[in-house]
Amino acid sequence: MAYISVIIPCYNVAPYIDRCLTTITSQTIGVDALEIICVDDASTDDTWAHLQTWEQRYPDNIMLIHCNENGRQGTARNIGISYASADWISFIDSDDWVELDYFEKLLSIAIQCQCDFVSCDQIRDSSPTLTFSAQRKNGSESGLIVINTVSERKPFIITASMNFSACSKLIRTSFLINNQIIFPENIAYEDHLFTSLLYLYANRVYILEEYLYHYFVNRSSTVLTKNADYHPDMLTISLILWDEWHKRDFFKNYKDELEFLFLDSCYFLFMKVLTMRFDTPPFSLFQLSRKLVLEYVPDFRSNPYAEKLTDFHKILLNLLWQPLNHSDFLKLTDIAKEYWKYNR
Repeated sequence: MAYISVIIPCYNVAPYIDRCLTTITSQTIGVDALEIICVDDASTDDTWAHLQTWEQRYPDNIMLIHCNENGRQGTARNIGISYASADWISFIDSDDWVELDYFEKLLSIAIQCQCDFVSCDQIRDSSPTLTFSAQRKNGSESGLIVINTVSERKPFIITASMNFSACSKLIRTSFLINNQIIFPENIAYEDHLFTSLLYLYANRVYILEEYLYHYFVNRSSTVLTKNADYHPDMLTISLILWDEWHKRDFFKNYKDELEFLFLDSCYFLFMKVLTMRFDTPPFSLFQLSRKLVLEYVPDFRSNPYAEKLTDFHKILLNLLWQPLNHSDFLKLTDIAKEYWKYNR
């Protein structure tokens, strides 16, 4: 029986899927330890043909699922979860790849430390060919985080010691099922909801400070595509987050922290999207973001985390209450673009 269900959503990735699956089937843990679930999200290129070739090569290890309609990554990942039979789940995007001991290292830690999940670091990689990391250490110290109380969880939520990507993690399957953690469907930026629930439910987490996951800097990917009509989905996700937190009664203990996460998603991160993902940032979307923030967290300046913001983010925060015309907004985005070039 496989130890890990590897879920790979695939959409028009014919140029990349072979590289991804090469590193997964070549893992030091052995391919028989893996249940590889590839969900073709109604691709229009020859992704499906590539997947069938791999299935023929590894019929006992690779499961293919073909969708007739595109439901975005969240839908494909949820389908993968529904088919997963192993004790652990890992999500890998089909244009990314991993170090060859990725699963061996994460599983060993997960079992030894009895984790809900293990998270490692990602390296941004624009290589068109398969490459591996010469330097894995990122300079920080790896360690186990044990969360037993509300006061212990608060800094874990705020410091975001793991990234907000569903990838580069090994997650206990029962942890996801017991806490009803799935992805929102038919929408972009679905990772934000999923990972926010990981932060709110996990009790034992190991942060492995090593670059074991290669995040491919693909200019045609969902996140990096310029001027896409789905970028405003980040605002929708912020509202879904807010409703989900209320539904699960998290505001009772984490009101200040969740207001900060909402501000970060609905305003700071969205401003980064406006600045970096549009040739001409839409002023109307900035106005919508500001309207939502002032409606949902109108008194955030009194939130204790407001004082802990960087100087740049304090400037952005104060602008919410200042008159800002179209010309001022474009000047602001020029300044912000320079900031985010050097502060990813």
